[in-house]
Amino acid sequence: MISSEQFRNVKVIILDVDGVLTDGKLGYGGSELMKFFHVRDGHWIKLAMRSGLRVGVLTGRSDAASRRRAQDLGLDFYVEGALDKLTAFEKLCPELGVTPAECMYIGDDVVDMPVMRRVGVAVAVADAMPELDEVAGWRTRAPGGHGAVCEALHRLLEEQGRLETLMARYRR
Repeated sequence: MISSEQFRNVKVIILDVDGVLTDGKLGYGGSELMKFFHVRDGHWIKLAMRSGLRVGVLTGRSDAASRRRAQDLGLDFYVEGALDKLTAFEKLCPELGVTPAECMYIGDDVVDMPVMRRVGVAVAVADAMPELDEVAGWRTRAPGGHGAVCEALHRLLEEQGRLETLMARYRR
């Protein structure tokens, strides 16, 4: 269980890509790898950034589709090819000027567990591997690639008291 205080301390959101921002499927055909990203996840990433939070990616893969999505969203950081995610995370925190406790990580597979053990808020998507229940403080209802990031960011922004201000522009 994640406390309200843990949510309030978050300054940085770190996302895995495959299985979190996507449903984990990889499409091969022709010369490019195809991935599908949920538009609401992208919108809520932008809302989180608009509220002053920093959002980025920490992924083990390296591919043009993920880089393009990160670029389209204007993410604050993008770390790819991180086969040892914990080492990459430990390098990333000082670069961003935050402690692990000030980070939220959203993951779906066992490779995410070492980082999830270290962060202040660890979230597993609904269809994440069951082993993540050992380290995740919360599991979304939505599966990866189907609005799980949107759901997690909505809760984070609500817990931080930022949601009403962000929603004002849509409620006029």
